[in-house]
Amino acid sequence: MSIQDEISIIREAIKYEDNGLSTYLEFARKTENQIGKNMFIRLAMDEHQHRLYLEDQLVSLLNDGKWKKIEIPKSEMELIAPAIREKQKQTKGESGLSEIDALNTAIDFEKKSAEFFREQAESATEPDIKAFFLRLAEWEDAHFDLIQAELDAINQTGFWFGIPEFRMDGKF
Repeated sequence: MSIQDEISIIREAIKYEDNGLSTYLEFARKTENQIGKNMFIRLAMDEHQHRLYLEDQLVSLLNDGKWKKIEIPKSEMELIAPAIREKQKQTKGESGLSEIDALNTAIDFEKKSAEFFREQAESATEPDIKAFFLRLAEWEDAHFDLIQAELDAINQTGFWFGIPEFRMDGKF
């Protein structure tokens, strides 16, 4: 893969992050429930952080023609369980977009972003490039898990972070 190809990939990845950032900020603005609003703000902050990592790579490629090894630490969402269980009902934003619609849009975005980063990792020949994109995909996976947990709580599916809250046989 040429440097120009790598630059194009990084620029495309930055567009993904910009789209996520603006989408999550809009959802935060329209969400009346404070827990949901805070979740979307946190997601937007993470998308901004992803963009900063990508910009760092882009600058390195443009200035030095080399891929920079960047350690991407665990995000807050990956380290702590969010306080979403107390949420009981679906809320509506001022435009009428239901929170469930926003969450479904967000979950699709996270799937596509993670898939994009995994594709870039698979096509990468250098270990540092592969590791960089895999790490970003993991971060998007954590976002997916958070959003799915929020959807499960709103829909009262009986699951929280993929774990059954109760068993049909009455054992806990």
